[in-house]
Amino acid sequence: MANEVKMELEGIENLIDEVEKLGKQGSKIENKALKGAGEVIKDSIVREVPVRTGKLKKSISVSGIKREGGEPYVQVGPGKDGWYGKFVEFGTVKMKAKPFMEPGYENSKDAALDTIQEELKRGLGL
Repeated sequence: MANEVKMELEGIENLIDEVEKLGKQGSKIENKALKGAGEVIKDSIVREVPVRTGKLKKSISVSGIKREGGEPYVQVGPGKDGWYGKFVEFGTVKMKAKPFMEPGYENSKDAALDTIQEELKRGLGL
């Protein structure tokens, strides 16, 4: 999708600092936390997708770990088979918008943050 949403990890900075001190092992913990949070958001988005053929719903996926400016992240949204998802989300001149990405994200962002926090604690043995 063209629009991106970034989740701020407020309140768990200390956990992130401790994980980063672990170096490579910390990166594995961090990656697992991000993938877990991405799955939480994906599941919520899938529940919001309007279904005609089911192709768009099946295309919703979580990317592998990516990095931008040294910061790891994952992307959640339609894959190649769901390329037309942006038209569903935002509408067209001839079609009313049926948002599924934004409501899916909004409904799951707190649970995703909880997942990140739980995975970081588990990785630190807390």
